[in-house]
Amino acid sequence: MDLFATVSRLPFSVLGPHRSDTCTVDRLNYKYTVILLVIFSIVVSNKQFSSDHIACWVPGHFTRSYEVYSNNICWVSNTYYVQETETLPLDETKKKERVVKYYQWTPFILLFQAVLFYLPRMMWRSLSAKSGINIVNLVDAALNYQTADRFEDRQKIMSYLTKSIDQYVYMRKRKRKRFDFIRRLIAFILCVPGRKMGSYLLILFFVTKILFIANAIGQLFLLNIFLGHNFASYGVELIKKILSGEDLTESVYFPRVTMCEFAVRNIQNVHVHTVQCVLPINLFNEKAFLFIWFWLAFLTICNSYDLLAWFVRSFGRVRYQYIKKRLELMQSDTHLRRLPAKEFIYRYLQHDGVLILRLLAYNSSDLVVTEVIQNLWRFYKQYPTGGQGGGGPGSASSAASSAAQSSRGRQKTTMMDGNNSLFGLNPTSSQQPLYYFSHHQNEDHGRS
Repeated sequence: MDLFATVSRLPFSVLGPHRSDTCTVDRLNYKYTVILLVIFSIVVSNKQFSSDHIACWVPGHFTRSYEVYSNNICWVSNTYYVQETETLPLDETKKKERVVKYYQWTPFILLFQAVLFYLPRMMWRSLSAKSGINIVNLVDAALNYQTADRFEDRQKIMSYLTKSIDQYVYMRKRKRKRFDFIRRLIAFILCVPGRKMGSYLLILFFVTKILFIANAIGQLFLLNIFLGHNFASYGVELIKKILSGEDLTESVYFPRVTMCEFAVRNIQNVHVHTVQCVLPINLFNEKAFLFIWFWLAFLTICNSYDLLAWFVRSFGRVRYQYIKKRLELMQSDTHLRRLPAKEFIYRYLQHDGVLILRLLAYNSSDLVVTEVIQNLWRFYKQYPTGGQGGGGPGSASSAASSAAQSSRGRQKTTMMDGNNSLFGLNPTSSQQPLYYFSHHQNEDHGRS
């Protein structure tokens, strides 16, 4: 995993223009939530470095220097919360149970949350790039295809899109046995048929979404450790107070008035002072973490629904109908409409191919993806194995086509830098270089 390259691209990935290879719900997690948490962290840091982050009530005989010292010592040492109707506890154990120990660390807590939300994105980008296809570059090419004016440019871009996916489909079949045990284990856990179907990207896609769900739910309980109390039920308790008409000015989670004890050594004597302090910073902390609680609950609902929706789209009849309808959309010949598309979908595209097409449609245009599917269908029909996925499983002539392929091979041509600039790609990118295959009707004798 190229960690340093990923971290170096982090500011551009979060704050840069829309270049996505995922869906809107994923962007809510790794982009907008990260921006929100970073803004909260900056605001809290700004308030902490101001002079009014804490104000303690001191006896009248304290000089100005004593007052400044009292404010500083109560800020760096933890204060404890006691309700106005209660008496001050004398037991040190009870005092420690009421200690408010998070307000100095609030900016770091928010930044840590932001990092946790971006980790699944880093995993997806790093591991998906190892599959041999760069979905972000395909999305850029699809967007450029929509804005290209010249017919020749549109042809080149469409050829790049089609041959990139075709190359990935072919290479995936040849590398199917690599890490087969790990892939089958993850597929079994996710109930994905990863043994017979090419599903590396699909498994990684679902693992990323599961991590987003676990992240949103886990952070509610993680804040219990940082903030104390039962923060996971904070929003529910607040709603109950609003419905019952209770006073909301006093909060156990974010107290605004606390008690502070500090000792001052004077030669041989040690004087212990107990003062009452006001934490204005908690007024903002309360609003910020209240919004974060509802935002995490909202993300949990959105992530769960999105996971279920993508699961339905990726398996069963829905996946078949998605490709079949787009095949029929631009087929004018009735004979072509009657040709079965199951072999094309299940043996040629498989799970990863359909996922790539869906992500392209989600981030560019469904019309562009329809044309890509049409071109992939033409490639598929050129195979001499009778449309069985280039000698894939179930093909009667797979052995013969494998022998023919081993003797002749496939022609690989590296994409030129000129085409990369046309597609909006960076030739010096850290991603693996893309190759495409030259398909000729008289020379291509199928795939193994």
